[in-house]
Amino acid sequence: MAVHAGVYARQSSARGNKSEISTVTQREAGTEEAEKRNADSITQYEDLGISAFTGDERPDFDRLLKDCREGRINLIIVYYISRLSRMDTLDAIPIVTELLNLGVTIVSVTEGEFRRGNLMDLIHLIMRLDQAFGESKNKSNAVSNAKNKARALGGYVGGKPPYGFRFKELTVTGDDGKPIVIQLLEPDDFEFGVIADIWRTIKRHKDTPYIPGPSRKHPGSLTGICKTMNATGVPTRGQTTGKETKDSAWDPKTVMRVLRDPRIAGFSATPIYKRDEGGRLTSQIEGYRIDRDPETMEPIEKYKAAIPPAEWYELQEWLDGRGQGKGLSRGQALLSAMDKLHCDCGAVMTSSRTENPHKASYRCRRRKILPGQHEGECTISQKGLDEFVARRIFAVIATAEDDPDTADILAEAARRYAVQNERPELLGERRSLLAERADAKQTLEFLYDREEAGDYDDPVGRRRFLKRKARLVESMESLEGRIAALEESATPRLPIHLWLAPDAPEVDPIGEGSWWESASVAERRELVDIFIDDVVVRKSPEKGRGSPAETRATIEFARPGEDEE
Repeated sequence: MAVHAGVYARQSSARGNKSEISTVTQREAGTEEAEKRNADSITQYEDLGISAFTGDERPDFDRLLKDCREGRINLIIVYYISRLSRMDTLDAIPIVTELLNLGVTIVSVTEGEFRRGNLMDLIHLIMRLDQAFGESKNKSNAVSNAKNKARALGGYVGGKPPYGFRFKELTVTGDDGKPIVIQLLEPDDFEFGVIADIWRTIKRHKDTPYIPGPSRKHPGSLTGICKTMNATGVPTRGQTTGKETKDSAWDPKTVMRVLRDPRIAGFSATPIYKRDEGGRLTSQIEGYRIDRDPETMEPIEKYKAAIPPAEWYELQEWLDGRGQGKGLSRGQALLSAMDKLHCDCGAVMTSSRTENPHKASYRCRRRKILPGQHEGECTISQKGLDEFVARRIFAVIATAEDDPDTADILAEAARRYAVQNERPELLGERRSLLAERADAKQTLEFLYDREEAGDYDDPVGRRRFLKRKARLVESMESLEGRIAALEESATPRLPIHLWLAPDAPEVDPIGEGSWWESASVAERRELVDIFIDDVVVRKSPEKGRGSPAETRATIEFARPGEDEE
């Protein structure tokens, strides 16, 4: 009978200290065993970085089972039986029994052969499976208990220290009187210096106009900062920690992740990890929850800060605006840098740069003509459209008190102005509180769903349900109180007296001596931003001639409820 061997190797993680037999060694030993048995064919299967205890999917193990069921493999070779399974013995027995009934012989290089029809082989195999499961369960429990103890004593159990920090070991006494060594985070002076330098660079250049061009990077952008650090030899964490990562380089995603961490501002914070499609937690960080005092809801400050808390919130606001056309001052065109200018075909309009400001225009950036859209180009005078939009805004400001139809525009502008001028630390805190409130509400709804499903019908379950519900309700009430206090403190009045001359409307609101005439492009954009949601431009009906902006442009003013956070 032909022998078709399947050599299966598995390792739960690539160990830096080589404490576990590598899959390479397992495959070599398995292949050598197959050759000793004169196998007619040898197929290798490998699952690296996957545990056989957790029940996670093992692609190559599943492929091996499939090949056995289809008759392509009749000899399985593993280094240890534990490579095959560390699952609960009752879950593992049906799998190995099926394999044996299929006529598959299972061989462990270190523990012998297990064949169909030999009762003692089956008993020994079950004993080895039970031993493997017991070892993993004990190890898992020991690790969980150790982490829980360390966490309760203030230790860090999140794996590698985040960038900007290093480990400091501390021996403390546990409840049982025995000494326990825990790891604490403490600032790394060099890495804190790198973080502070990055923020200084962003602050210095974040308002510098961006002039696009081939191979041109803005010095205050994350990409530009990474390019500079790589060129000047600022070492990454990987370059300073080991041979395998000695060639690593700075990239914008890494810098973004570092700058998002509240711990660099001195806050105590808990990482929030992403879940995969099956709902299992992954090792990828989705965000952070700043730890707060349960009574005052104030952030808990635990570390020295690389970036002062108030400036860290300012940094978060800047990072929130990152993206194509965001976060940097993009030239002197008023509307094209704000994502508020569109052609009626749906495409965005961008500025067409020219040395003569009177000839500058906004141009449709459409890539492909679709049915019903305009033929040819759609352009409009930049100066004409800017003035039309500005005059419409000032007309609303001047008549809002006498016109009920525009009162809601003024109300929404006041709200946006409050957000726009809110201190960065208060804005960041409010956003964090809103996220925590949403999380608490979602958890409470999940709790109610489980109660309706009858999960808490017994006395113990009911008691736990009521206790957890009370804790969530109390947390939500505290969050609501703090959010209301912040909203109340952030309600400045619109500075209409600054925008309009005292003797308006006789004075031209955008003419000589007006606020608009002396305002910077950034200040003008701020005014447009609080009043306008969108400007849509239609193609001129007259070939070769441009029609006035008021005949081609439609302005959508901001109204309450359209831009709520």
